[in-house]
Amino acid sequence: MEMTGWLSGKRARIEGACPAVVAAFEAVGATFVEEGEVDIWVHVARPPAIRAAHMLSHEEWRASLDAGLDRPFLGAKDFAGQCRARGEGGAILFIGAPEQALGADQAAAAGALGNLTKTLGVEWARDGIRVNAIMTRETGETLGHLAAYLVSDYAAYVTGAVMGIGLDD
Repeated sequence: MEMTGWLSGKRARIEGACPAVVAAFEAVGATFVEEGEVDIWVHVARPPAIRAAHMLSHEEWRASLDAGLDRPFLGAKDFAGQCRARGEGGAILFIGAPEQALGADQAAAAGALGNLTKTLGVEWARDGIRVNAIMTRETGETLGHLAAYLVSDYAAYVTGAVMGIGLDD
């Protein structure tokens, strides 16, 4: 199947940086907008500095939970409210590192985000809002293609999924 036009006419917003996702979305027809209504909302968690658990301060712990769990939840909640207000569904995608990748603080945030994804996927499905997550350290084309698929109509029945992408060593 040719990967063109999957997201034609869809407006997207991304919080965080992930050039591979932007490139993949644009390649299949999505338009990125900074303000106004969107059909797709993506949150990319910036990985924290790796520190041993016994070295983490409370502030560092809270900052990791804020970046990896609180911000994704609050952004998704706002997006879902906008979708409900206009009577349309939408797609939410969380992207972050897997639980085992970067230390105890990031592991706690990633584990909670995985459970949040599953819960919101079920809870918001009745409103036509799909919620999925990709947990990986991959930043390349594979990530971009999987992300484009998960927010496309081809994945219309996929919600609450937490997927991973392995790295070739």
